[in-house]
Amino acid sequence: MTNTNSLNTVGEKERTGRNLEVASVHLEGFRNYENETVRLGKGFNVLAGQNAQGKTNFLEAIYLVSTTRLLRGQRDSDAILQGATRAHVTVELDGSETKLSVVLEAGIRKRASINGLGLPRAADLIGRLPCVCVSSADMAIVRGEPADRRLFLDLELSALYPGYLRHLTHYKRALEQRNALLRDSREWMQPPEMYEPWEDQLSIHGSALRRARAEFVTQLEPFAIESHEKIGGGETIALCIEPKDPAIEPDELRNALVSSRHADVARGGSSVGPHRDDLGIKVGGRDGRSFGSQGQQRTAVISIKLAALGVIRRELGIPALLLLDDILSDLDESRRSLLVDAVLEKAGQAVLTCTEASSAGKRILEYARVFQVDDGRVTER
Repeated sequence: MTNTNSLNTVGEKERTGRNLEVASVHLEGFRNYENETVRLGKGFNVLAGQNAQGKTNFLEAIYLVSTTRLLRGQRDSDAILQGATRAHVTVELDGSETKLSVVLEAGIRKRASINGLGLPRAADLIGRLPCVCVSSADMAIVRGEPADRRLFLDLELSALYPGYLRHLTHYKRALEQRNALLRDSREWMQPPEMYEPWEDQLSIHGSALRRARAEFVTQLEPFAIESHEKIGGGETIALCIEPKDPAIEPDELRNALVSSRHADVARGGSSVGPHRDDLGIKVGGRDGRSFGSQGQQRTAVISIKLAALGVIRRELGIPALLLLDDILSDLDESRRSLLVDAVLEKAGQAVLTCTEASSAGKRILEYARVFQVDDGRVTER
């Protein structure tokens, strides 16, 4: 088994020994869904329908319960049905009588509950329903900014290890405080002892984040290579954390923060730490962001997401729920066939959206439950 000591120190892993499958999804006042309950099949579920009917909205509801985030990065209030006062999404897990819920209300922090019992923070729901989603928005993993790639790492690691999210929360809080001191020092120089408590926190939690990210990418890369060999037309893919030699030990990170303090005052922000890290992605030996074609970038994203499925299955002992949002239509017939094969091999339960059910392919349709989506109503064919 892969050595996961550095990840184990981040937080306790939950190995359930059974699949966490979605039995039903209830949407109330969410996007264009007024009041709808959909029972999903254990294997593949295909949602077909024309654009702007609610297919992506349905996937987003599941994604919200899994990650407590909206799929399209909007404000929570934007997901509330026009004329409604709140949005309520409940996912019932098969065989466990467990119901996971998220409530969104304008001007109020989102709330989460398990079987009706409210959680202290919505983020405490993360990890209860491991999920990997592939959508057009994920092109930012290759094409976007470093912050997009850090977000991918943070979401996957938070779902795997509860302790990672705690370290991330503490790190961000300490970073805000140090940055505030840096800005204040432009007018009135703050003494070193004002920085030290926050730099201590940054070094402790930043070290844990960097260790976890490095370990995760080490585990992710072989799965990505395997997937990319199948759907990438023979091209190679390589992943790494950048910078390649960051300060990882707490003392190293603390010293780097102290050394950068003067320059950071002029900059008005912290230049050292995991909030500046990036995920390097090379396709065919070249930087995927700068030199990859749109097709290469899309294939790389799908390979990385399928790799996340592999890591989750190995770490938790169960397959994650897979959400594919109209991704098949963006691929040529050959890559689509190879992707379907990979999905059949790696995924447990899956929900796919497409304009025509036939685009899911005969192999998936042999096992799939097929639904028609029309203006926020879902009916099984």
